[in-house]
Amino acid sequence: MHAKSSLFLAILFIVGCSGGVKQGAAGRGGGPSAVDLNPSLSAGAGGASEVKGDAGATSFGGDTSADALIVPTGMNVTPRIGNNSVFKVIALTLRAASSGAELFAAVRNDGDILACNPSFSVELRDQDDQTLAAGISGLMERRFYRFTDGSDTIAACVAPGDVTMVAITSLSLDSPMADVRSVVYQSSYWGNLDVVAIPGVNLSDVKAVNRGDGVAYTGSLVNALDKDLSGPTVAVFPLNAVGRPLEVAYGGSSVVLAPGAAWDFETSTVGDAGEGFDAYPMGGP
Repeated sequence: MHAKSSLFLAILFIVGCSGGVKQGAAGRGGGPSAVDLNPSLSAGAGGASEVKGDAGATSFGGDTSADALIVPTGMNVTPRIGNNSVFKVIALTLRAASSGAELFAAVRNDGDILACNPSFSVELRDQDDQTLAAGISGLMERRFYRFTDGSDTIAACVAPGDVTMVAITSLSLDSPMADVRSVVYQSSYWGNLDVVAIPGVNLSDVKAVNRGDGVAYTGSLVNALDKDLSGPTVAVFPLNAVGRPLEVAYGGSSVVLAPGAAWDFETSTVGDAGEGFDAYPMGGP
């Protein structure tokens, strides 16, 4: 396998690269970030523990307050038993969309292994545990590594303890949204690789800006790889007060960035800028 095919997989699964940016609310320094999520939600890696909203919730609508970790509250979020690998969802938003539903989650590597090019899939289930919708995407990644086997293959990875994001925006849902009672997730990745860390792709000066139809994000993406970067893309997740992703904004270009070159970007807009954001570069050579 060579570097081009490796990074093609990363693009296919919408995988982010290194050098992401976390920041508090627009116009304010500091503030919460995804790494500050409630540690009480962490069970052992790959376990069957559930993440739930408020115990008293009885309907899908639930509480969408600024400090909710799971929305809709009262909904169960559970790893598939025996087939989830090292990743654990620690905050999640599920909401209606034109295609049916869309899902945004904060996910942590709770294992002790470097997980490269990870994919992440979900099933939405009803009260009888029947699947209503399913989808797959890639976890965003902050780190780049090169194989040491002489192939020059590059992989983007999530290190142990890293918190990352995922967006699945095309969940086709035929049943009413109110029928969804739980989310079951699983993930897969390349592991036990003989790799070394390398410089990747960095974001700088990322900030939220008001536009007529919402809030967009601007900044600069710098190619710190030792090869050209084709079609750079940026994903920015606005976060609530405890680091739950609310939605996602994307920006992209068809330019080819030489090593050391920069691209000034502006993303699409979001309706809810939350209390901060988590930004990731995407794409590959």
